Amino acid sequence: MSRANLIKPPRAQQGMVLVVCLLVIVVITLIAATATKTSTFEEKMAANAQSYNRTFQAAESAVEHGIHTDSLMFEALDTSSRLSSIESVTTNADGVTSTVQTEFKTEGIAPGNSLGSASTFLFELKAIGAMDEMNASTQIRQGYYRVSFVGTTE
Repeated sequence: MSRANLIKPPRAQQGMVLVVCLLVIVVITLIAATATKTSTFEEKMAANAQSYNRTFQAAESAVEHGIHTDSLMFEALDTSSRLSSIESVTTNADGVTSTVQTEFKTEGIAPGNSLGSASTFLFELKAIGAMDEMNASTQIRQGYYRVSFVGTTE
């Protein structure tokens, strides 16, 4: 056989392989772009959830501090405006601050005591945990009362 017989003339190609490859590349690109966008949104959602959790925990710490700090309660009782000064609570977390404010609401008879020898003092705490870096904050308002067997505020 001669060499001329082995070489076949080229057939007219339709370009179907090129079209199929381009379609596959477009589909893969769309899948990759969607996956990237989804992961970006999920990352933002996780960061927001973490910020909320950190500010909530800071506000809860401020509430506990306010309940267990008698000076805030006495200051709220002593001031004429019935509103104590705002006190910052130290937190260990970086970038998270928390404050607590105590307000004296009312005085009444202690539960289960009809003789009037004990008084109940109702207070309300306003605690705020904040992260300025993330522009996130959580505010908690909680009431509590103290029973006193000493004299009244009147």
